Amino acid sequence: MRRGQTALLTELQKAPLMIVRPFTLPCGTLMVFIVNPTGGVLGGDHSEIRVRVDSGARALLLTQSATRVQPSPDGRASTQDIHFAVAQGGRLEFYPERTLPFAGSAFRQTLRAELEAGAELGVTETLASGRVRSGERLAFASFESRTQVEVAGRRVFLDRQTLRPAEHTRAPGIWGEQDYAASGVFVGGGEVGSFPAVLGRLATGRTAGGAVWLRGAAPRGPELDAALHAAREALRSALFGAPPLQVRR
Repeated sequence: MRRGQTALLTELQKAPLMIVRPFTLPCGTLMVFIVNPTGGVLGGDHSEIRVRVDSGARALLLTQSATRVQPSPDGRASTQDIHFAVAQGGRLEFYPERTLPFAGSAFRQTLRAELEAGAELGVTETLASGRVRSGERLAFASFESRTQVEVAGRRVFLDRQTLRPAEHTRAPGIWGEQDYAASGVFVGGGEVGSFPAVLGRLATGRTAGGAVWLRGAAPRGPELDAALHAAREALRSALFGAPPLQVRR
C-alpha cells in the first residue's frame, strides 16, 4: 500500500514472462497483466511467478493471452511454479486465460497460496482439450497440475489433476463431448447463501477446510466462459463483498 492505495512496490521480471505497467480499476484493485511475448512454452522451459500482497492491498493478476503449450519432441515437460503470499486483510485474484496444449505437448504446473488469517483469494483456470478445430482433441502427451491453499499454516484446499490421453480416453465417457474444463478456489470471510451452479455445466461447493471450490465443463469455450464469469462474480460478491470487475483489455 502507498498513501492508502494499492501500488506495485517491487518487481523483478525476466523473459519470457514479463509484466506490463499496472493500473488501478474503478473499484481500487490494482490490475497487473502477465505477458509471454513468445509463441508459447516449449518442452524443458521453466517459469516462476511469485507474488506477495500486503495487508489492505487488492491485486488482480491476468494473462494477456492463452498459454500455448508447444509440442515436446523429446518428451520433456514445460513447467511452471506459482507461489502466492497474502497478508491479513489483503486480497489476491488470479484469473489467467486458457491453457491450450498442442499435440505432443507436456505441461506441469504447481500453485501454492499461503494466506494469513483474514486474507482473501480467488483463482480460476480453464483448460482446453487441445486445438480442437485443428483435429488435436486430447492429443497432448500429458497435463499435470497441483493447487494447494493454506490459511494460517492449515491446508484448506488441495486439487491434483493428471491427464495422459491415450486411445481409450478419447472415447465418450471420459471427456465425452466436453472440450473445455474449468477449476477454481476462493477464500474469503463472507457467507455464500446460494452456491452458483449451472446444470450440466458448472458446480461449486465448500471444502472441509472452508474454501470454496469450483468445477465446470462445456463443449464450447464461450459457453464455459459465460458460466464461469457469472459464478466468479457471485462468489466475489458473497465472499469479498466486492463489486463486479470492470476490466478493459
